[in-house]
Formats: sequence, C-alpha cells, structure tokens
Amino acid sequence: MRIFWVCLIAVIIVIGLYVAIHRILINRATIMLRNRAQQVTDGAVNTGLKKILGWDKTLASQLVADVWGKGVLAFEYHFDSKDADKELDQEQFGKALVEYADQQNLTAIRPGKPVFIVTDWWKYEGILHIDVAYLLNESTVEYVSDLKRLDHHDKN
Repeated sequence: MRIFWVCLIAVIIVIGLYVAIHRILINRATIMLRNRAQQVTDGAVNTGLKKILGWDKTLASQLVADVWGKGVLAFEYHFDSKDADKELDQEQFGKALVEYADQQNLTAIRPGKPVFIVTDWWKYEGILHIDVAYLLNESTVEYVSDLKRLDHHDKN
C-alpha cells in the first residue's frame, strides 16, 4: 500500500513539473513574439508618421489590453495632434503601413491580407490615439474579426 502512495505522489509531482515547465516555455515564447512584433509595428508606425507628417519624433507603443487574449499583437500609439503640422488621415496612414510592409517584405499569417490594420482611431482632449494590429498569428486575426463584428453590431 505504501508503494502505491509513493507512486501516486511521484506521478503528481511529475505532472506538476511538466505543466509548470510547459507554461514557462509557452509564456516565454509568447513574450518573445510580442516583443519582436512590437518592434516591427513601432518601426512601421514611426516610418508612416515621418513620411506623412514629416517629423522626427519616435513613438513607443503600449500593448492593447490583455482582455482579448495573450497572443494578440495589437499596439496603441498616442500623441498630441497639435504637434503635427499636417492633419493625419486614417486612410492615408493605413496606406503608409501597407507600403512599409511591402518594403520590408513582411507577410501576414493569411496570404492576401494586409500585414497591419488600424483597428481604432480616436481623438480625446487633443490627443490622437491609434491602435494598430500586426496580423502575424491567429489570435490577432480573431481579435480583428471580433472588433469588426462588434463594430457591425453597434451600427445596427
């Protein structure tokens, strides 16, 4: 009977260790992917803004809330719109992101889809907020799809 309990505890310990190590490795890989995607997206956004607005500022992004899931590669940028000499247009900015992706030979997870999508654009107290999604994985594609469904639902 004692051998049974020792074996059972050993199995539980092994399973616990496996789950813990697996979780650490998955989280580490997710963080590495997110950091790389954030660098690429920052480059695209800053290049687009420099091209359109002609300024030399560099914006850093913040991760859009983890509410949508851990693998979502969506980033928020904000700046005082008074700092820009020109008015920034969402469509023009989206085209600049597409050009950047083409120049850098970046590809989305699904062929024929854009690499970057502006998912949100709003101004509050003179601060322009821009959310950009990098369609590098399924989680982000599903996030964008959910946003489109929410937007469609709000319009009805």
